[in-house]
Amino acid sequence: MLQIPKKLETRRSHKVIQFFLMRSESWSKENRAFSIYWSTSHMITTAQVMRLLATMRGLDPDICAIAGAMHDVATMETGRAVDHAARSIDFIKPLLHEYNEANEKYKITDDEIALLSKIIPQHSNKNEFTDNPYVEILKDADALDRYLQGVEAKEAEMPRLLRVLFDLGIDAEFGLRYNYI
Repeated sequence: MLQIPKKLETRRSHKVIQFFLMRSESWSKENRAFSIYWSTSHMITTAQVMRLLATMRGLDPDICAIAGAMHDVATMETGRAVDHAARSIDFIKPLLHEYNEANEKYKITDDEIALLSKIIPQHSNKNEFTDNPYVEILKDADALDRYLQGVEAKEAEMPRLLRVLFDLGIDAEFGLRYNYI
């Protein structure tokens, strides 16, 4: 019989989400590409989707949830979505160091910060596939969460989205019913 932990380790990812929710109080509500409500909702739900996919794929669910929570950090911090994946590199290390200073018990290690700094800037290139399972899971989770949030998938994202739905046991019949394939 498959042995699974009775409880997933989520304290650090919950602390990171809490850190960003507290930061959101100071974000300008003016001239945002997405509302603060949408940004914070997407942050939380992408973290959960990452946890789910990580348990399916044998990856660290907590670090995946942190990546999901932070993947739109440039948009969250500036309100601008243009090139947000590439611009995220300007925010990841400083914000995680600030987080670490306030959360001695639940620190993100330097190796994990390096991993997050590598994968988050690549998440917008949904039509490109890599050999890095952490890059791929973030792209998959973002595509799936945006879809579940009611954002229309771009044509280039459809193969990825359909593959993730299939991995979750949602087969092509779903796509046929809604004229996606």
